[in-house]
Amino acid sequence: MAGIFPRSRGRAGRAAVLAAAALPALAVTACASGSGSVEADANTIVIGMDQDTSGGAAAYASIVGKTIKDAVAEVNERGGIGGKKLKLVVKSDDNDATKAPTVVRQLLSQGAQAIVMNSGGQSVLQVQTLLKQQKVPAVAPVNITPGIGDGPNSAYTYSLANPTADFGKVYAEAFKKAGYKRLAVFKDDSASIAGMEKALLTPIKDAGIEVVATEVAPVDASDVTAQVTRIKQAKPDAMLVTALGGQMEVLVHNTAHQLVPDVDRFSLASIGNQPDLWGQAKPGALDKLVFVGSITRENDKTAALEKFLAGRRGGTVSVTAYDAQAYDAIGMLAKAIEKAGPKVDGEAINKGLEQVSGYPSSFGQKGYTLSFKPGKHSGTDGLCGLILMQFENSKPGRQWPVYQPACG
Repeated sequence: MAGIFPRSRGRAGRAAVLAAAALPALAVTACASGSGSVEADANTIVIGMDQDTSGGAAAYASIVGKTIKDAVAEVNERGGIGGKKLKLVVKSDDNDATKAPTVVRQLLSQGAQAIVMNSGGQSVLQVQTLLKQQKVPAVAPVNITPGIGDGPNSAYTYSLANPTADFGKVYAEAFKKAGYKRLAVFKDDSASIAGMEKALLTPIKDAGIEVVATEVAPVDASDVTAQVTRIKQAKPDAMLVTALGGQMEVLVHNTAHQLVPDVDRFSLASIGNQPDLWGQAKPGALDKLVFVGSITRENDKTAALEKFLAGRRGGTVSVTAYDAQAYDAIGMLAKAIEKAGPKVDGEAINKGLEQVSGYPSSFGQKGYTLSFKPGKHSGTDGLCGLILMQFENSKPGRQWPVYQPACG
């Protein structure tokens, strides 16, 4: 999901107090790679994380992974959960869904009782059967691929971000409100984007908006001039970029800014949640770009998270939706472990997750909550987990004034 909170500074002491309010009943020190280690024993709960470190999802997975480690460390520093500390073990599937089952088996062999899936959406779908067999739950903080939290195989998988279908519904209404009738789509060739295309575009097409061009480029493309030229020839009213972000998406916006400067551009969540990319854009290339965000000053939990991370990291931070969703993933897992009782295993944690309801979210509009229950493993409690944001001066600026999704 996307969005970014303005940079700020904070003291560690003050941040800890605010974080306590934002993450009730949490605790954890952590990480096999990060802020200290915890030896696995009877007083330790192992959390495994499959994190893409070199594939197409690495640009956002690195952001998620860093905040997962900070959240786990916070839990441990506050005494753990029921006297038990958390240990985070990290492996990578390189955003290759065929490798995901092997990586998850490795994490399970190291005692993981819950998994954080921090790779592409197809990787999550690929391990659903394995997780069900092993009775170990997995939480995917930022993936929006259909079927993770609401599909027939989602008995042990959970999602936090609004799914792709919600993106489609929001953009369908937004395009109607703006009066667009002809849409061009530019997508990368990743399996994750292919897996969400139908859910994204169906509501848009059902709203009467014609897709007049569809172009694709590899995630490692170095030139997209031919694709954008064909889009120009199709004469669209607007252009929707569906990509995992990274340098490829910056390349698309740089090229579109040059070749089709009068065509309004829209994007998913990635570009708005990857601050390191913005400086790679040519002057003006991102200005007026609208993306699906999830961060607003009006959400007190977002503000508390910003201060916590600023204090923990000793300086300025840019809080993205990826940070917020990662933080809430550990928060909801901690709640589930509390509910699991004295015997903590994967099955007990899974049942605990299905009892976590009305959890105050660190992303979305003011008052937005996340809830799980049997048969509902998609945490979203409505469309107001999403906010349409607009770039200004090469960084996320104001909310898009044309349309915003309503709560309720």
